[in-house]
Formats: sequence, C-alpha cells, structure tokens
Amino acid sequence: MKPSYLAAILFIALNVCATAHAGNAYVDAVLDALRDKGLLTQTDVEAIKARAREAEQQNTSQHILEQKIPAQHSEALPQNGTVTTQKTVLAAIKQRIASPELPAFKVWGRLQPRYTYITAENGLEGTNSFTLRRARMGLKGYVADKIAFRTQYEAANQVTGLANAENLLDAWVRFEHLDDSIGTITIGQQFVPAYTRPPQMGASVERKFSEYLSPGAAGRARGISLRRGDLGKPEVSSQGLFGNRLHYGLGIFNAPDLSLNNDNNEMLYAVGLGLRPTGVSPYPDEYQLSDRGATYGIGVSYAQSNDSGTLDTSVQTVDMDNEWFGVFGDVQYHHWFGWGSWTRFVSKSSQGLLVNTAGLATDELDSDALTLGLSRTFPLKGDTGWALGFQYQSVDNEHPSRTRFLRTLTGRSDDEVSRGMDKGEAYHFILTWILGRNVRLLNEFIIYDVDKNLSPGQFDHEAFVSQLQIDF
Repeated sequence: MKPSYLAAILFIALNVCATAHAGNAYVDAVLDALRDKGLLTQTDVEAIKARAREAEQQNTSQHILEQKIPAQHSEALPQNGTVTTQKTVLAAIKQRIASPELPAFKVWGRLQPRYTYITAENGLEGTNSFTLRRARMGLKGYVADKIAFRTQYEAANQVTGLANAENLLDAWVRFEHLDDSIGTITIGQQFVPAYTRPPQMGASVERKFSEYLSPGAAGRARGISLRRGDLGKPEVSSQGLFGNRLHYGLGIFNAPDLSLNNDNNEMLYAVGLGLRPTGVSPYPDEYQLSDRGATYGIGVSYAQSNDSGTLDTSVQTVDMDNEWFGVFGDVQYHHWFGWGSWTRFVSKSSQGLLVNTAGLATDELDSDALTLGLSRTFPLKGDTGWALGFQYQSVDNEHPSRTRFLRTLTGRSDDEVSRGMDKGEAYHFILTWILGRNVRLLNEFIIYDVDKNLSPGQFDHEAFVSQLQIDF
C-alpha cells in the first residue's frame, strides 16, 4: 500500500538530506516510518541503511580525494556528497516499494473500549456502562507484484442494522498496474466512492449523520471500482491527475437494501470527484501533531440504485429508486483541521407505498444531513499531545430505516434505539489526549436538540462518552 503521506515522507527526506550533512538520523527516521506503515519490512530497512552507510563512506573518501585534486579537475566530481547518498537511499526505497519481497503481509487493527453515560428520562432507562465500540483486526499486504489485498474483521459490532454480531468489513484485492494511467482497480467489499468523506482517524467518537445517510452498510458494498487519487483511500494506491489535483472514483456494486441487512438483485452505481487545488491532500488525521502546513480538498459524489424490501415500506416489497447526493471537504492549517460533509438521500416509489418517520404514507422520502467540525492539536513532547474539537450536526430524516443511527451509539436495547433523532441538531464538545503514536483517549460531551414538532415522542438529551483508542 502507498498512502498519500508516502509522497510527503519522501519529499521531506529529499529536502532534509539535501541540506544536512550525512543524514543517517534522517534516513533512519524515514525508513522506520515506512516500516511502521507496513511499506517496508525490517529486512528491507536494514538493507537500505547498509547501502546508505556504504554510499556515505564512498562520498567521504571522494570528498577527501577532491581536496587533493587541482581546482581545474575538481568540477567533474560531485560537490555535495549528501546528494549522492540521498539519491541512493531514495532509489532503494522506491525499488523496495515497487517490488517488495512477496508475499508481504502485515497484521493491523483497532481496539476502542468505551464508557457511556446518559441520564434516564421520559420513562426510558439511562446508560452507565462500558462497551466495546470496536475490536477490529485485519491483514493487508501484497500477494504478487502490484497486487495488494486488505481484510478487516469486526468482532464487536454495534451497528444495529446489521444482522450478524461479527462482520467482515473489508475484503478486497487491488490491482495497481494502471496506477499511472486510468487508476487503481479494486474488487471486493470496499468503501463506495460516493461515501461523503475519506475515513478519518475520528475526532468525534460518534457517528457522523451525513455519513450514515450515505450508500452502503457503514459506507461499504461489494463490487468493483476504479479510482485515481486518495479521495478513495484506503482502497486506492494511485496519485491524482495533474500533479495530484484531480481525484476521481467510480464503481458498480451490489445494491444493499435500505435496512442494511442484505443485498438485493439490483446494482448500485456510484461516482465521486475531488479537487486538491494545492496538489497536496489533507493528512488523513483530524489531530495534527506534526506541523504539515496548509492545504485543502473539496469533492462531490452521486450514487443511484433500486431497492425492494426495506423498513421504509408499508408492505413486504415495493419498487424504489434511490439517489444519494454528497458534498464534502477538509481543510488543514498547521495544527488546525476542519471537516464538513452534506448528504441528501432520496427514495421514490410510483406505487406510493412508502412510510416516512411520521408514520404517513407517501411516494417519496427525502432526507438530508450536515456535519461540520473543527479541531486544534497542541503537541507536547515526542508523540504526545492534547486536542480540542467541536462538531455540529443537523438532520432532517424521513427514512425510518435510518433513525436508529442518528443517536448516541451505545447498545441494542429498545430504550437506546428510541433515542434516535429524525429532525434536530447535535453539538459535540471534544477533549482528546494523545498518549502516543497509536494510543488516544477521546472524551466527548454531546447535546441533542430535537425538533419535537416533527419528531413525535423524541426529546432533548445529553450524553457523555469516554473512549480509549489503540491502533496496532
């Protein structure tokens, strides 16, 4: 896998090594970072470091020889030995990434134990409990030259719309042979290109309303896609067109029922288009420990499918035409990070047998959601720091199948599900401790402001969530 930050790492290595003598410390840091990301093995790292030391020794001897040669002949020799060392190291890195020792596998995952507190109100039980938000483990790597794969298994699923307790979230094979022309081809279960934003590290521990109105189950479906640029990460490996400024993705998938529990016999068609005007993509982390400068990205998406059996109908089956429209963007300014996404989800039926969230029969369901967020990271020593964040969300939902997701995610009880919000706003106040490169403690206080006139039986409430996040 070649994530977008690979280019940044190589660029930093190129410039630092060109201005600093020797560069062993910098080379070591770059190689260690690539090893941690699974792009190089420990054997690769040791081999490249050995080549760097050998190149430096040769340059040192050459520099000494240069001092003994008359000035009129010295112009033919390199004036900066570090440049030669730099080129040797970068060439070795590119060679290892382009042709890794195969098979090359890496185990990875994420654990998120969490504590949730919600007061008991309006006859509903409250929550004062520990749950396991995620317990994911995956395998990724290369099975052949330019043929990558990725799997991700969820053992602690709390998505109530999915029937089974354990889920294979990602299971795809990626072909990188056309990365430099039309783009990356991915086959299998993957993120739909029309998913509103690339997956982030998660400033907010709660689900984003706009993402949950997007197509697919948790943004995923099974099919084939073609992508160019990191708009479609983590599936994509290619850079965008025109100096990484234009990104696109399109795909054909099995169309998931709106109740999210099975595939029907229809197809889902999706397309996404993104712009990176600076040629640099925002870093895929809403908390910036390193000062990565300023950049931004914007995009739009569209998806269409037909459907039959769903919780949004008054009968067992009904023909439906579904459309999703999305607008999204990310802004990065040094240690500030802003994100936003808007999704509109429309379902139509000529049979007029749909039921909206108010319980009324209709021939069209029209839902939309908006998410806006801002975070500021304060680095401390090494890989530690802390951050503040705020997220605003609004929703106007007419799909009964989606109501359950527009709430604090805690468990499966009827009292928890009933706190879903069809129309209203949510305010998230976030304090995060970054305890290391792979360890974070996220604390979030959420205020749900419900429009009770259009959400019968629903009410305002608050929630507090504290979640430990461990990546490996």
